[in-house]
Amino acid sequence: MKIIDVPKFILDLLAMADGEEDWGTPEPINQSLLPVPRFAADMLPDALRPWVEDIAHRRQCPIDYVAVAALVMVGSVIGTACSIRPKQKDNWTVVPNLWGAAIGRPSRRKSPAIAAAMKPLHLLDYEAREDHDAALLVHDQEKMMRKLKSDMTKKALAKQSTLPTDAEIKDLAALSRGQDDEPKCRRYFTNDCTFEVLGEILRDNPRGLLVHHDELMGLLDGFSRPGREGERPFYLTAWTGLDSHRVDRIGRGELYIPRLAASLFGGIQPEKLEEHMYSTGNDGFIQRFQLAVFPDDLPEFKVVDQRPDEAAEATVMSIVKMLAHTDFATVGAVVEKEGEIPYFRFEAKRAQSLFYKWLAAIDAMTRKQDATMMEEHLGKFSKLVPALALIFHLVDAAAAAAAGKKRRAGRTVGIASLKLALRWATYLEAHANRIYALGTDYRLQAVQALAKKIEGGELTDGFSDRDTYRKEWSGLRDLEEVKAACTELEMAGWIRRMTGEPKRHGRPASPKYEINPVLKSGTNGGGALTKPPKSRHRAKS
Repeated sequence: MKIIDVPKFILDLLAMADGEEDWGTPEPINQSLLPVPRFAADMLPDALRPWVEDIAHRRQCPIDYVAVAALVMVGSVIGTACSIRPKQKDNWTVVPNLWGAAIGRPSRRKSPAIAAAMKPLHLLDYEAREDHDAALLVHDQEKMMRKLKSDMTKKALAKQSTLPTDAEIKDLAALSRGQDDEPKCRRYFTNDCTFEVLGEILRDNPRGLLVHHDELMGLLDGFSRPGREGERPFYLTAWTGLDSHRVDRIGRGELYIPRLAASLFGGIQPEKLEEHMYSTGNDGFIQRFQLAVFPDDLPEFKVVDQRPDEAAEATVMSIVKMLAHTDFATVGAVVEKEGEIPYFRFEAKRAQSLFYKWLAAIDAMTRKQDATMMEEHLGKFSKLVPALALIFHLVDAAAAAAAGKKRRAGRTVGIASLKLALRWATYLEAHANRIYALGTDYRLQAVQALAKKIEGGELTDGFSDRDTYRKEWSGLRDLEEVKAACTELEMAGWIRRMTGEPKRHGRPASPKYEINPVLKSGTNGGGALTKPPKSRHRAKS
């Protein structure tokens, strides 16, 4: 029999008739993270640097996590005990209670890094509880002695044949007064409490404290729950750190806090953060996390088994203790009126001039009617930069004092501290750009989420956009986003609409899709088509 050569185009037509035409290679669905600068260790004060580097090395985590957690921790210890007035004559005041976040995928060692940076705070808290226990013992002894004296005085007066004199009545009243005024325990942090209880803690701790959430999404998601409508405005007031707060409730009475100040820090996964930003929009809350970092992963993991740098840890502990117990009015801070927060100003010439130039530049960037989340974030740098400059100034002064050097903090914050704070602003701006790109590019997130479900075999031929939407997968909970994702994947050669579907009367049926055989055969590199590529370069810090 003679073999006839069949032209290729006929073979292609026959293959198409059998539904086996060549799909081609599906296009990669990549989400390129914006580049961020590599953290430079000299962005930290000399006294903090060895300790932070040691933690990051032993924990094998990005140093960024440890650095921002350490700065928020130090700022919370200072709290409302000291402030900075960023202008020479104006009474605009900034306190260094800062908010921050460590952003990264699961198992990126965020929690161990943060816990290590918070260790000085935990030691302070432990010592405060020991002091409180001792004070309670003394209080109970004095209370018992007052009661015995009061009882004895009453018996003596009862035996008298005459009525007690006014002086005797006053002495008896003095013995009874204040018997139940127990000493308050100084608090430095809390991990999980309602905002009502937090208010009571802050009432007894006027310097403020740190609220540390291992997972910040637990706090952010809670704002929308019934009965917690007052939580978000409570935290917004606590971020400012200067405003009073009063609550009046039947049964609980009055709660008055002269200055409501709280620092806030925790970890968060980028997928959860982007979903939160997309669902809540521009709510003005995320922008207050000024010390939020989303660093690149470490290039490789190394097993490190070595002792902590005890000398570096002791230095930091002595600095933190000093800041926690210092009356800043005695080390150079100005107090003009009773009840005011002691304050510093910038050095009048070089530092003040540099700050004014930077402030004008930031104002020009954010002076828009429809400001984006990023622009609003930069607008809040007007608190961040002076607060960081004050922290660096006080850390350097405390380090000198701890080392036995006779150096006062001085009445002004110098240009070196301000320049360091401005370096941080540049570094944090890049991280903020990366973070907000997650929320503004959420449609791409939906495409990538759907692609991952296809690669994982969780969708099969014949699926529809409505079927996918009903599964309520993360990133795919909006029907319009699912439809748009299907359209994008269809254009990228991942899926195509099935033909021959029966027509329905009334509402059009949702299109059903079949999946590129390459994705079903496991020849796509094990999910390589949806892996976000590593940054090709890093911007210089």
